[in-house]
Amino acid sequence: HNVFLLAELLYERLISGHKVEDIWEGTTEVVEDLPAVRKYSFKSGVNIMYGCNNFCSYCIVPYVRGRERSRNPEDIVEEVKELVANGVVEVMLLGQNVNSYGKTLENPISFAKLLEKVEEVEGLKRIRFMTSHPKDLSDELIKVMAKSKKICKQMHLPLQSGSSRLLKIMNRHYDKEQYLLLIEKLRKAIPDIGITTDIIVGFPGETEDDFLETIDVVKKARYDSAFTFIYSKRSGTPAAKMPDQVPEDVVKDRFNRLLNVVNEISKEKTLKLQGTVQEVLVEEENKKIEGFVSGRLSNNSVVHFKGDVSLIGKLVNVNLKEAKGFYYMGEMVE
Repeated sequence: HNVFLLAELLYERLISGHKVEDIWEGTTEVVEDLPAVRKYSFKSGVNIMYGCNNFCSYCIVPYVRGRERSRNPEDIVEEVKELVANGVVEVMLLGQNVNSYGKTLENPISFAKLLEKVEEVEGLKRIRFMTSHPKDLSDELIKVMAKSKKICKQMHLPLQSGSSRLLKIMNRHYDKEQYLLLIEKLRKAIPDIGITTDIIVGFPGETEDDFLETIDVVKKARYDSAFTFIYSKRSGTPAAKMPDQVPEDVVKDRFNRLLNVVNEISKEKTLKLQGTVQEVLVEEENKKIEGFVSGRLSNNSVVHFKGDVSLIGKLVNVNLKEAKGFYYMGEMVE
């Protein structure tokens, strides 16, 4: 919460020679203009909010990062403009739950409205965001995404479990049917959208039937990819004290079965774009194939193709020659 005081605290330590402790339990403030070091010159993350109000029963974030605090839209747009002036073409708007952005502001504003403001920044080519909580995903946001020329055709929408019974215990505030309805709305409005998710296997009390409900959602939602996790206890969370912790061998078996289904669907999904020409943002030199570079499509799929370092940071058209499951081998189209 008070990382902005680091230089001051270091100075105090050096001058006094004594140990310095300054630990804040929480804060309602957002500190602007902190210096940052960027990994890439052409893309950057931009925090739009801090903290979380959701208190999912397995998650420690609200306890350590505090309650939701949104940055003013003017400050966010200003940061994006500055980044673009320094060569950035893609921004990733970041928050624990971007869909509830703006609720804590003096003049509340929706996340969809913020996206429209960011879209107006000249020179910016691509906008991404994460993470979206299903309970706050609005029709307004879907509408803005569908008509946008800059927002990437990608949505990361954590499921965590396909069992409505477990979702209630997880304190997720949606059920299986509501989640699948959101997927349906997204695909209807943006047919070529790439949807990814997070899934926890082995949450306390998970039965075989609960697990099969998750598999059912995966088959119906047809994710482009999924980040799958084996449940691990976080001290201080309600789930850590829950009875019926699932045996390790059962969890591992379920995890492998889930992975097989996810991988199979991912392969089928990537095949759909094989042979088409798509726009790719070139991100880096390929570390495994000499003379090749790697980049990403709007839907976040990775593409490897022949090219040199001069292409890094540029948007180029690439023929997706061969789908390889989670990525493509392509050929640049002049």
